Amino acid sequence: MALLLVVSRGMPSVVYPSLELARRLAVAGHAVTFAGDPDSRTLATSLGLDFSSLEPSRWDEFLVDGWVQMLRDLEPDLILIDGEMHEHIIAASGTGVPVVLLNVFASIWRRPGLPPPHVMARPGVGWKGSRIGMALFWTALRWRKRHRALRQWVRRGGRDRRSMLYRLADTVGFDLRREADVSQWLMPFTYRRLPVLSLHALEFEFPHEPPEHVSYVGPMVLQNRGDRVLTETARKRLDEILERRSREGRKLIYAAFGSVFTVASGFLERLVGVVAERPDWELLISLGERGTLESLPERVHAFSWLPQLEILEHADAVVTHGGINTIDECVLAGVPMLVYCGFETDMAGNTARVVHHGIGLAGDRNDDTLTIRRHLDRLLDEQGCLDNVARLRLSYQAYADQGVAEKTVTSLLEAALGERAP
Repeated sequence: MALLLVVSRGMPSVVYPSLELARRLAVAGHAVTFAGDPDSRTLATSLGLDFSSLEPSRWDEFLVDGWVQMLRDLEPDLILIDGEMHEHIIAASGTGVPVVLLNVFASIWRRPGLPPPHVMARPGVGWKGSRIGMALFWTALRWRKRHRALRQWVRRGGRDRRSMLYRLADTVGFDLRREADVSQWLMPFTYRRLPVLSLHALEFEFPHEPPEHVSYVGPMVLQNRGDRVLTETARKRLDEILERRSREGRKLIYAAFGSVFTVASGFLERLVGVVAERPDWELLISLGERGTLESLPERVHAFSWLPQLEILEHADAVVTHGGINTIDECVLAGVPMLVYCGFETDMAGNTARVVHHGIGLAGDRNDDTLTIRRHLDRLLDEQGCLDNVARLRLSYQAYADQGVAEKTVTSLLEAALGERAP
């Protein structure tokens, strides 16, 4: 078996899928080291992974020597790295170690019949989903990226991130002018030829043919998240809520909006009001860093944090912001969604895909209580969404059952070893 280095840093929504991939590869028999921010060490080692800490650095103060020295010390056979860690990707290319990129978004590539992931467009639906409409969205994105790049170059006097990446590439002998593709969705660019593992299911996408260098390996949902647990008091309270709700036969609605989506307090108040009027409903809210909610009705419960995967085992419907990791987790738990899109990163495109596949509904954050109640009634009473989620769930599970990620990495290893052979 091979020595693999999996590299990821940043928010849990980015790190968790990479950790799950690393865990699966270790179970398959590979020697796996996970490299990330220091606060990932405890979780990585609890999963049985070796850990290497990445140097804290800004992109314009990138310490190439430390990263390259790590690669020389470890001598991995393959690096699997978050596709937005451009400094690390470029510096690694100078060492000769094969690099595979990890994509945690919906499809970020311009393909026939595929709108960019930041817009709420469904192919074939309205002008936004027309061929002309989708082409306009891609064209507007490209001009916006050019304008942003020029503005940053002027503001920083040629020391903007994109310019510094090109200088780094020149230093290590990586032909970034040939390899970088600025026409795709990610800022500032993607790579034309480096292989990519998309950590989601192709079945969740709009129908399209992915680029040849992109492989979908299925959703990577990390079950064991020992880096955060409920306090003893919160644990006791949650257990009592779930036991009473089950005993009394109420429908459980779970509301969570990730760590970056700012949800208006007025919307939460309307959601709480809807549930208060329905004695057969119970609501759990994961507030995150959004403060507290005062004077809640008896069947509404707010926590600063909740173990989402556990709650999904009990939930009948989820109210969420459109983050793709939460969507994947809902599908695997068989729970339909009411999405109030956060319109950040790929949330709009994710929401459009939820509607396209009939696994949930899209709301508007300005919805009144009547509309919110109507949406929830549909999710809880109609069988269609449940059936659609169940069908998609089977597709999701097949990736893990068939070892798609493990087999794909093996193929990439064989190809890399073949290229390096004398």
